[in-house]
Amino acid sequence: MGFRLREALIFDYDGTLSPLDQPREKAYPPPELNQALNDLSSSRLIGVASSKDYWFLRDRVPWAKVLGLITGLEVLLGDLYVVDKEALLKARTLQLEDFSKKFEWEDCVYVEVKKSITGIPLGVSIDYRGCGRRPSALGEFLEESKRLGLWVLEYQGNPFVDVYSGKPDKSRVLKLVRRLLGVERIYYFGDSENDLPAFQEADVRILVLNRYNKHLVGVLNFDHVVEYGSLARWLRVEFNS
Repeated sequence: MGFRLREALIFDYDGTLSPLDQPREKAYPPPELNQALNDLSSSRLIGVASSKDYWFLRDRVPWAKVLGLITGLEVLLGDLYVVDKEALLKARTLQLEDFSKKFEWEDCVYVEVKKSITGIPLGVSIDYRGCGRRPSALGEFLEESKRLGLWVLEYQGNPFVDVYSGKPDKSRVLKLVRRLLGVERIYYFGDSENDLPAFQEADVRILVLNRYNKHLVGVLNFDHVVEYGSLARWLRVEFNS
Protein backbone atom coordinates (compact mmCIF):
# COMPACT_ATOMS: atom_id res chain seq x y z
CA MET A 1 0.00 0.00 0.00
CA GLY A 2 2.97 2.26 0.41
CA PHE A 3 2.14 3.91 3.75
CA ARG A 4 1.18 3.19 7.34
CA LEU A 5 -1.11 5.56 9.18
CA ARG A 6 -2.15 5.64 12.80
CA GLU A 7 -5.80 6.51 12.09
CA ALA A 8 -8.32 4.94 9.74
CA LEU A 9 -11.84 6.02 8.85
CA ILE A 10 -14.00 3.11 7.65
CA PHE A 11 -17.45 3.78 6.19
CA ASP A 12 -20.47 1.68 5.34
CA TYR A 13 -21.80 2.61 1.88
CA ASP A 14 -25.61 2.41 1.54
CA GLY A 15 -27.27 4.86 3.90
CA THR A 16 -23.93 6.18 5.16
CA LEU A 17 -22.17 7.46 2.04
CA SER A 18 -24.93 6.99 -0.52
CA PRO A 19 -28.59 7.90 0.13
CA LEU A 20 -30.80 4.83 0.58
CA ASP A 21 -33.68 5.99 -1.59
CA GLN A 22 -31.70 6.43 -4.81
CA PRO A 23 -31.96 3.84 -7.60
CA ARG A 24 -28.87 1.70 -8.12
CA GLU A 25 -27.52 3.73 -11.05
CA LYS A 26 -27.66 6.94 -8.98
CA ALA A 27 -26.30 5.47 -5.74
CA TYR A 28 -23.23 7.69 -5.35
CA PRO A 29 -22.01 9.89 -2.48
CA PRO A 30 -23.21 13.47 -2.99
CA PRO A 31 -20.52 15.83 -4.39
CA GLU A 32 -19.80 17.63 -1.10
CA LEU A 33 -19.31 14.37 0.78
CA ASN A 34 -17.22 12.86 -2.02
CA GLN A 35 -14.92 15.91 -1.97
CA ALA A 36 -14.55 15.79 1.81
CA LEU A 37 -13.52 12.13 1.62
CA ASN A 38 -11.10 12.78 -1.21
CA ASP A 39 -9.48 15.58 0.81
CA LEU A 40 -9.23 13.41 3.93
CA SER A 41 -7.61 10.57 1.98
CA SER A 42 -4.38 12.57 1.64
CA SER A 43 -3.78 12.46 5.40
CA ARG A 44 -5.72 9.44 6.67
CA LEU A 45 -6.46 5.90 5.62
CA ILE A 46 -10.00 5.83 4.23
CA GLY A 47 -11.89 2.58 3.66
CA VAL A 48 -15.33 1.25 2.86
CA ALA A 49 -16.99 -1.81 4.42
CA SER A 50 -20.10 -2.57 2.42
CA SER A 51 -22.55 -5.30 1.53
CA LYS A 52 -21.85 -4.37 -2.11
CA ASP A 53 -19.31 -6.16 -4.29
CA TYR A 54 -16.19 -4.88 -6.01
CA TRP A 55 -17.93 -4.44 -9.34
CA PHE A 56 -20.44 -2.02 -7.82
CA LEU A 57 -17.99 -0.03 -5.69
CA ARG A 58 -14.79 0.22 -7.70
CA ASP A 59 -15.67 3.44 -9.57
CA ARG A 60 -17.73 4.98 -6.77
CA VAL A 61 -15.05 5.22 -4.06
CA PRO A 62 -11.72 6.07 -5.81
CA TRP A 63 -10.29 7.56 -2.58
CA ALA A 64 -10.72 4.31 -0.61
CA LYS A 65 -7.50 2.38 0.07
CA VAL A 66 -9.39 -0.43 1.83
CA LEU A 67 -12.45 -2.21 0.41
CA GLY A 68 -14.41 -4.55 2.67
CA LEU A 69 -16.75 -6.25 0.21
CA ILE A 70 -19.88 -8.41 0.50
CA THR A 71 -20.18 -7.63 4.24
CA GLY A 72 -16.62 -8.69 5.01
CA LEU A 73 -16.45 -11.93 3.01
CA GLU A 74 -13.86 -10.36 0.73
CA VAL A 75 -11.32 -7.65 1.61
CA LEU A 76 -8.88 -5.62 -0.50
CA LEU A 77 -6.12 -3.73 1.31
CA GLY A 78 -4.00 -2.19 -1.42
CA ASP A 79 -2.23 -5.17 -3.04
CA LEU A 80 -3.44 -7.60 -0.35
CA TYR A 81 -6.48 -9.79 -1.01
CA VAL A 82 -8.38 -11.84 1.60
CA VAL A 83 -11.47 -13.99 1.03
CA ASP A 84 -13.50 -16.12 3.44
CA LYS A 85 -12.67 -19.75 2.65
CA GLU A 86 -15.98 -21.19 3.95
CA ALA A 87 -18.00 -18.75 1.87
CA LEU A 88 -16.00 -19.53 -1.23
CA LEU A 89 -16.37 -23.30 -0.89
CA LYS A 90 -20.11 -23.15 -0.18
CA ALA A 91 -20.71 -20.70 -3.03
CA ARG A 92 -19.03 -23.03 -5.50
CA THR A 93 -21.32 -25.84 -4.35
CA LEU A 94 -24.63 -23.95 -4.18
CA GLN A 95 -24.42 -21.73 -7.27
CA LEU A 96 -26.21 -18.80 -5.64
CA GLU A 97 -27.05 -17.04 -8.88
CA ASP A 98 -28.98 -20.07 -10.15
CA PHE A 99 -30.61 -20.49 -6.73
CA SER A 100 -31.98 -16.93 -6.76
CA LYS A 101 -33.55 -17.51 -10.20
CA LYS A 102 -35.70 -20.40 -8.90
CA PHE A 103 -38.20 -17.94 -7.42
CA GLU A 104 -40.87 -15.93 -9.24
CA TRP A 105 -39.96 -12.34 -8.46
CA GLU A 106 -42.27 -9.49 -9.32
CA ASP A 107 -41.08 -6.77 -11.70
CA CYS A 108 -40.65 -4.32 -8.80
CA VAL A 109 -37.98 -6.56 -7.20
CA TYR A 110 -34.29 -6.09 -7.98
CA VAL A 111 -32.18 -9.21 -7.42
CA GLU A 112 -28.54 -8.24 -6.91
CA VAL A 113 -25.99 -11.04 -7.14
CA LYS A 114 -22.84 -10.14 -5.20
CA LYS A 115 -19.79 -11.57 -6.94
CA SER A 116 -16.21 -11.97 -5.80
CA ILE A 117 -13.38 -10.36 -7.77
CA THR A 118 -12.96 -13.75 -9.47
CA GLY A 119 -16.64 -13.78 -10.45
CA ILE A 120 -18.00 -16.30 -7.92
CA PRO A 121 -21.39 -15.31 -6.38
CA LEU A 122 -20.97 -15.04 -2.59
CA GLY A 123 -24.28 -13.37 -1.80
CA VAL A 124 -27.67 -12.25 -3.07
CA SER A 125 -29.67 -9.15 -2.14
CA ILE A 126 -33.42 -8.94 -2.67
CA ASP A 127 -34.29 -5.25 -2.99
CA TYR A 128 -38.01 -4.51 -2.98
CA ARG A 129 -38.05 -0.79 -2.22
CA GLY A 130 -39.90 -0.27 -5.53
CA CYS A 131 -42.77 -2.53 -4.44
CA GLY A 132 -44.16 -0.77 -1.38
CA ARG A 133 -44.66 -4.18 0.28
CA ARG A 134 -42.89 -7.50 0.84
CA PRO A 135 -42.80 -9.63 -2.34
CA SER A 136 -44.90 -12.77 -2.26
CA ALA A 137 -41.90 -15.01 -3.01
CA LEU A 138 -39.72 -13.58 -0.24
CA GLY A 139 -40.90 -15.89 2.55
CA GLU A 140 -40.18 -19.03 0.53
CA PHE A 141 -36.80 -17.64 -0.56
CA LEU A 142 -35.75 -16.97 3.04
CA GLU A 143 -36.96 -20.36 4.29
CA GLU A 144 -35.09 -22.19 1.54
CA SER A 145 -31.96 -20.11 2.16
CA LYS A 146 -31.95 -21.04 5.84
CA ARG A 147 -32.58 -24.70 5.02
CA LEU A 148 -29.48 -24.68 2.81
CA GLY A 149 -27.38 -23.22 5.62
CA LEU A 150 -27.01 -19.77 4.11
CA TRP A 151 -26.65 -16.69 6.31
CA VAL A 152 -29.69 -14.41 6.19
CA LEU A 153 -29.67 -10.74 7.19
CA GLU A 154 -32.92 -8.80 7.52
CA TYR A 155 -33.03 -5.12 8.45
CA GLN A 156 -35.77 -3.59 10.57
CA GLY A 157 -37.68 -1.00 8.56
CA ASN A 158 -35.64 -1.51 5.39
CA PRO A 159 -37.11 -2.96 2.15
CA PHE A 160 -34.32 -5.41 1.34
CA VAL A 161 -32.72 -8.61 2.65
CA ASP A 162 -29.29 -10.18 2.11
CA VAL A 163 -28.27 -13.82 1.89
CA TYR A 164 -24.63 -14.98 2.06
CA SER A 165 -22.67 -18.18 1.56
CA GLY A 166 -20.52 -17.42 4.63
CA LYS A 167 -20.91 -15.56 7.91
CA PRO A 168 -21.20 -11.84 7.14
CA ASP A 169 -19.06 -9.82 9.54
CA LYS A 170 -17.75 -6.33 8.82
CA SER A 171 -15.57 -6.42 11.93
CA ARG A 172 -13.28 -8.70 9.91
CA VAL A 173 -12.36 -5.65 7.82
CA LEU A 174 -11.34 -3.60 10.86
CA LYS A 175 -9.35 -6.46 12.37
CA LEU A 176 -7.39 -6.88 9.14
CA VAL A 177 -6.69 -3.13 9.00
CA ARG A 178 -5.24 -3.28 12.51
CA ARG A 179 -3.23 -6.44 12.00
CA LEU A 180 -1.90 -5.97 8.48
CA LEU A 181 -1.59 -2.19 8.25
CA GLY A 182 -0.63 -1.33 11.82
CA VAL A 183 -3.46 1.16 12.34
CA GLU A 184 -3.96 2.11 16.01
CA ARG A 185 -7.27 4.01 15.99
CA ILE A 186 -10.30 3.24 13.82
CA TYR A 187 -13.39 5.38 13.33
CA TYR A 188 -16.37 3.45 11.98
CA PHE A 189 -19.38 5.07 10.31
CA GLY A 190 -22.51 2.99 9.74
CA ASP A 191 -26.29 3.00 9.73
CA SER A 192 -27.75 -0.52 10.02
CA GLU A 193 -27.79 -3.85 11.82
CA ASN A 194 -25.05 -5.33 9.66
CA ASP A 195 -22.72 -2.59 10.96
CA LEU A 196 -23.01 -3.67 14.61
CA PRO A 197 -19.98 -6.05 14.61
CA ALA A 198 -17.84 -3.30 13.06
CA PHE A 199 -19.10 -0.75 15.58
CA GLN A 200 -18.08 -3.08 18.40
CA GLU A 201 -14.57 -3.47 16.97
CA ALA A 202 -14.07 0.27 16.33
CA ASP A 203 -12.41 2.74 18.70
CA VAL A 204 -14.83 5.52 17.72
CA ARG A 205 -18.42 4.71 16.69
CA ILE A 206 -20.42 7.12 14.52
CA LEU A 207 -24.05 6.30 13.73
CA VAL A 208 -25.18 8.03 10.54
CA LEU A 209 -28.85 8.77 11.01
CA ASN A 210 -31.49 8.41 8.30
CA ARG A 211 -35.24 7.87 8.26
CA TYR A 212 -34.91 4.08 8.49
CA ASN A 213 -32.65 3.68 11.53
CA LYS A 214 -33.94 5.75 14.45
CA HIS A 215 -34.36 2.48 16.40
CA LEU A 216 -30.56 1.97 16.46
CA VAL A 217 -29.79 5.09 18.51
CA GLY A 218 -30.10 3.22 21.83
CA VAL A 219 -28.59 -0.10 20.69
CA LEU A 220 -24.95 0.86 21.38
CA ASN A 221 -23.17 3.62 23.23
CA PHE A 222 -22.28 5.63 20.12
CA ASP A 223 -19.59 8.30 20.37
CA HIS A 224 -21.38 10.46 17.81
CA VAL A 225 -24.74 10.45 16.03
CA VAL A 226 -24.66 12.45 12.79
CA GLU A 227 -27.52 13.17 10.39
CA TYR A 228 -26.77 11.88 6.90
CA GLY A 229 -27.12 15.32 5.33
CA SER A 230 -24.62 16.79 7.79
CA LEU A 231 -21.88 14.17 7.41
CA ALA A 232 -19.65 16.10 4.99
CA ARG A 233 -19.62 19.18 7.20
CA TRP A 234 -19.07 17.05 10.33
CA LEU A 235 -16.02 15.39 8.75
CA ARG A 236 -14.46 18.72 7.84
CA VAL A 237 -14.98 20.12 11.33
CA GLU A 238 -13.89 16.96 13.19
CA PHE A 239 -10.75 16.38 11.12
CA ASN A 240 -9.94 20.00 10.19
CA SER A 241 -9.87 19.23 6.48
